[in-house]
Amino acid sequence: MKENFIDKELANVFLYKSNKIFDDFTLQEEEVSGIVKVEFNDFIELWLGERETIEIKGFEINDRNKTLIEEYVGRDKFVPHQISFYKEIIQKIKEQIK
Repeated sequence: MKENFIDKELANVFLYKSNKIFDDFTLQEEEVSGIVKVEFNDFIELWLGERETIEIKGFEINDRNKTLIEEYVGRDKFVPHQISFYKEIIQKIKEQIK
């Protein structure tokens, strides 16, 4: 994160349980460039510092072309919020999927 950087962006996180596959989603390309999924426990371990990378799978759209994504990424590939933000999101998800 940049020194003296103050993040005033409002971020909304929505939890939506679905059996849909990626091909079922239509993206608003001006707002969303792709969708990926990750195992929830892997995501937790990443933000608790128990692992350095996690596997993501999904797709992105560039100039109306869909490119499949299957790679390992670290925290640097996520929106640069404080770790406390991600920990709060993890806790809220856990409360909903008990």
